[in-house]
Amino acid sequence: MKAQRRHELKESDLGHTLEVARKYLDENGKSIGIVVIIVAAVVAAVAFGVRSRAAAVEDVWRRRGQLSFENPEIGKESLESLATMTLGVSDEQFVLTSLLEQGQQALRLAQEVAVPPDREMNNKARQVFEELLGRFQDNPLAVGVAHIGLATVEENEFMLDDELVHKERADAHLAAVIADPALNGMPFKQMALDRRKALDETFTRVVFEYPLPEEFAETITVDEDAQVEYLEPVEALEPAGMVSTVPNISVNESSQPDDSETSVTELEDPGSGKSDPEKPGGPGSEPDDTP
Repeated sequence: MKAQRRHELKESDLGHTLEVARKYLDENGKSIGIVVIIVAAVVAAVAFGVRSRAAAVEDVWRRRGQLSFENPEIGKESLESLATMTLGVSDEQFVLTSLLEQGQQALRLAQEVAVPPDREMNNKARQVFEELLGRFQDNPLAVGVAHIGLATVEENEFMLDDELVHKERADAHLAAVIADPALNGMPFKQMALDRRKALDETFTRVVFEYPLPEEFAETITVDEDAQVEYLEPVEALEPAGMVSTVPNISVNESSQPDDSETSVTELEDPGSGKSDPEKPGGPGSEPDDTP
């Protein structure tokens, strides 16, 4: 009896709940429908945005893989394209990879010119490594690459302007790598140690000096950049006692031996068939009948 009563009470409670819910829907159904529609729209928009961002990131990765750096001309264009596509990307992994590649390629292109390093590409490398260091300062890989790259940039600058201030800057970058505990166990520390040992040799001013003969002293000037410019050609001087060989002129001793006299005899053109009548075997000489 009690069980039947409990069952009747439960059915009564369920019926009462359904009745209340029906009345609430009748009174507020329109508002609830609007809320449901709004929530569904928000969920759809969020899902579409996520898919769009994923598609955009996939597209920039694909376009990055199609870039070529095979020669300086194409490489510079690809470098600009990579920098442009990186500006509108929010994916941190792509930005990190892009900056690492931009710095590496800029340093490589700086050396692939007729007279390296190329100042434009070296400045580009500096800009990229500084951005890498500022944006990913908590990433050991980014920090190590940035400091080592900036040290190389300073070495290139020294080759361009010969200013020893670049040695101090390079030393500061290498010291930062050595002192950073986050880089322990990474190859950057050993690279920094080795390059720091060779710093004096790397930043040594090289001056080429060549001794000049006295006869050249009045034919050269030295400009402000210490570049030698030859103003006029200088003919080589013949050693004393030597006689120049001039076409159709020869120096022969006279028939009578005399230490103080010589004679200059003009020779005919070999192609004319004429020769010295006094010379044996010439057209004007008698044949030798001596057996």
